[in-house]
Order: sequence, then structure tokens, then C-alpha cells
Amino acid sequence: MNPLDVNILNPVIEEAHAKGIPVVTFDRRAVGAPVLFHVGADDTFGERLAVEYVAAKLNGVGKIISILGQTGSSPAINRETGLKAELVHYPGLQIVFEQSGQFARDTGLTVMEDAITATHGNFDAVIAANDDSALGAIQAMKDAGIDPTKKIVIGYDGVPDGLRAIQSGEETASIQYPVAMARTAMDELCEYMLHGTMPAQTDFDIMPWLLVKANIDTQAEMYSAIK
Repeated sequence: MNPLDVNILNPVIEEAHAKGIPVVTFDRRAVGAPVLFHVGADDTFGERLAVEYVAAKLNGVGKIISILGQTGSSPAINRETGLKAELVHYPGLQIVFEQSGQFARDTGLTVMEDAITATHGNFDAVIAANDDSALGAIQAMKDAGIDPTKKIVIGYDGVPDGLRAIQSGEETASIQYPVAMARTAMDELCEYMLHGTMPAQTDFDIMPWLLVKANIDTQAEMYSAIK
């Protein structure tokens, strides 16, 4: 399972558990549910990377528009946690507008439209919780006559459209969401079903990494989709 919300599927998982049916989660957590194990990504670390990158580009001083993820989902919760925790180390960086883009391109666009209005276009960077909302923000900037290549725009996931935007210079960077988490979850579940072997770690997060134009050809897991 890959629950949209940290709680919404818990009754179903509890029912399955009571019937002896093992449930594994990947990517998104079901907090408090009796899952066999979970494989995900360290989203708190990933968003810390995003803030560190923006801080380095702005020499620690600047105004940020923050587009958060889908309300209630564990990646969104953890990415926001990483964002706020890392910003503490950079008092010169200020969030001037923040709202959830729900991990959606169209919502990211409308949120960015509101952000541009609220800030009168006075911002230096956009940190979006995923590439789709970053791409929506880029479109809103274009519609408002703002050149996105003159701003820092960082997304998350490393999806093909985000990689194309990095190649064009409109998206500055992205955080690679490790697609291996799904394969790892399935491999470990098969081991359990066939041999009764539990994974060495029952709560395992894979570390994400930074993607920029200079390394997407070697470091982006979905780069083959844009060749």
C-alpha cells in the first residue's frame, strides 16, 4: 500500500492484520497501523538538502515562497519538517508566502499566482514539495511576466517533466525521490512470503539526493525517459 493519508487506511490495514494478511507500505506511511514493514525515503533529509542548496545560491539571504505538499500525507509532513528545521540555521532566509500545492501542477499554479500577488513579485526562490507543483509555479511566473530562469526554483521527485525543466534552466534543481523503494518493498515482501524472512530493518528510509543540470544524466533515475 501507498496511503494518500497517514491515517485513512488504518482501519483496512487493521482488518487485514486480524485476518493474518501481511501489509507492507512503501513511499507513504500509515502511522500507527500494524504493517509488516515500511520502505520509504528520508524526506526530512531531502528537504534539508533543498534548503541548503537555496542557502548556498543566495549566500544565506533571501525571500522564499514555500509550496507545501498534499495535506496529511507523510512525505508532505516530513518535507515540511525538514524545511523548517533547516531554515533555523539560516536566519537570513525568510518565507514570505506558504501554502499547500497538494502535489498538483494546477494547484501549484494557483498557489504561485496568489504568492506573486501577495509578494508583488518580490521573492528570490521557490521551494516546492514536488516537481509538479514547481512546474505549476514556473507557469504562473511566465504568465506574470517573471522569467523563472532569474529565480531559484527547486522541486522534488526527479520526474521526467521536472528533468526537462532543469535542462531548460527553468527549474534550478530537484531532489531525487528514490524509485528503488517500491522494488525494495516488493523484494522483501517476496522473501517473507516465500521463506518467512523478515527484512533486517522493518522501517527503512532510502536517502534522496540533489539533482542539477550538471548531473541529471548520471544521477536522475528517470533520465532515460527524456532522452
